[in-house]
Amino acid sequence: MANRNPEQGTIITGGPAYTLAKGDTGTVEAVRIDGGRITHVGSLVGARALGDAHVVDLDGRSILPGFVDAHTHPLMHGQCASWADLTSAASIDEVVKLLGEHARTEARSIGPIRGFGYDHHRLAEGRHPTAVELDLVADNRTVTVMHVSGHGFSVNSHGLAEAGITATTPTPPGGVIDRDENSRPLGRIFDAACDLLTGPDGVKLGNHGPNLHLPDDPADLARMLDDAQEAFLATGVTTVGDCQVTEREMRTFLAARDAGRLTLRVVMYVLSSHVDSLGIDSWLGDDRLSIGGVKHYADGALTGGSAYLPCGCGATHGHLYHRPGELEDLLVASATAGRQTATHAQGPEAIQLVLDALSRAPLRPDLRHRIEHCGFPSADQLTEMCRLGVVPVPQPTQVHLYGEGVRHDHPEVADGMYPSGRIAAAGLPVVLSSDAPVTRPDVMLSCWAAETRLTSAGRVLGDQNRITRAQSLTGYTVGGAHALRRDDLGSLAVGSPADLVLLANDPFSVNVDRLPDVAVLETWIDGHPSWTLADGRTP
Repeated sequence: MANRNPEQGTIITGGPAYTLAKGDTGTVEAVRIDGGRITHVGSLVGARALGDAHVVDLDGRSILPGFVDAHTHPLMHGQCASWADLTSAASIDEVVKLLGEHARTEARSIGPIRGFGYDHHRLAEGRHPTAVELDLVADNRTVTVMHVSGHGFSVNSHGLAEAGITATTPTPPGGVIDRDENSRPLGRIFDAACDLLTGPDGVKLGNHGPNLHLPDDPADLARMLDDAQEAFLATGVTTVGDCQVTEREMRTFLAARDAGRLTLRVVMYVLSSHVDSLGIDSWLGDDRLSIGGVKHYADGALTGGSAYLPCGCGATHGHLYHRPGELEDLLVASATAGRQTATHAQGPEAIQLVLDALSRAPLRPDLRHRIEHCGFPSADQLTEMCRLGVVPVPQPTQVHLYGEGVRHDHPEVADGMYPSGRIAAAGLPVVLSSDAPVTRPDVMLSCWAAETRLTSAGRVLGDQNRITRAQSLTGYTVGGAHALRRDDLGSLAVGSPADLVLLANDPFSVNVDRLPDVAVLETWIDGHPSWTLADGRTP
């Protein structure tokens, strides 16, 4: 499908073409591209009238705007993909086995052994691995496994010693160090305590968020970013929001852009701990790589058991990251400076802190302040979000993969997890995202999960929070672009960059059970294929 002559226009016709301009879910006969931008949407006759062009015949296949994943962690996704994959582990013995197999096949025979993706709810023991259990993998090398939530790690005894974590180590504010009755660390290090694991010269966040920035060689990070871009492009994603940027991410993105290797469009949200050191303004950058705003954290992870839910409704109550008034002051400062804020908030108390702070700041609906995940908002809070112009950004695939764990921990409120249906009914914009690597950036699976609300056990979690096919697909296009304040993206409108995805089937018409199987054939950015099913990522 490649454009044969870069100076010649391209006309795409012969199948359903969904422009999704202004949320319209109708189709057009033809889309024309010239110079990397959309120049016509409508009739084939009108497209031909603009001059000579190469014609691409869809032969019944469909095109949509390139998908916009508004909440991701691309570099972390690539890094975790290079570690042992623990997502299938059903017991701690399996965690140990998978780590051992990874260590034997990894090119490096020294240095840390790392794994990603264990979910303590899915383990037979119903808990996190301990340091002693991870010592079975290796007792002379650091073994570090990241929980699937991305909010913390389990570490072996060697790793605890290397990090200097002992019975006398104080637990940082906003952090978790699991201990025995004698205060000795058991191995679980979560949220703000993760600063202890990045080494003396590593990234430090204080109590501004979970430190997922484990150090790696810059050349390895560059390769991991390449792998992450491949994964996003393969699912039709053309634009991402990176929702936790420190110097590690920024340097890697800049190096990729300068080397001509940055294919995705990336909007960066700088972590609140790094606003001063990175010297951000409200919007800096170019069409491919830009700073969109500031990432804040109110509470911990819902799937990791550290979200702040002190209502007595369940097994875990979690914690807030900041002392009283501290988060609110940070948010007011960001908003007053004209910076869009994107704040992780799960429990209703955490959400209220965000809304109270934004109510103190100048009312600027154009900034489109965001609440990431927005786990359990009340009806009044949804109304207040409408008034303030706040955009909720949930992740429906987490409902499918981790909803049963939330039902176990918080049975009284679980049906309200990531309530896309109530968000839509309140008149708020519908935005879907992946939070990769917490879930894979699989757009069709995410849309299926939003439409069905089926958990991994095949049970519906909150029927009232289902949304329609049209709402889910626009949530991953127009909605994602709205959240990123990139209104030039997310639709095939005249003048917009020609970012699009070619699908094997029409995602609007297939049966819901087949939606996750709709294959991405090609992903285009700026009017040219950047990824094809046959050849992968292309220059």
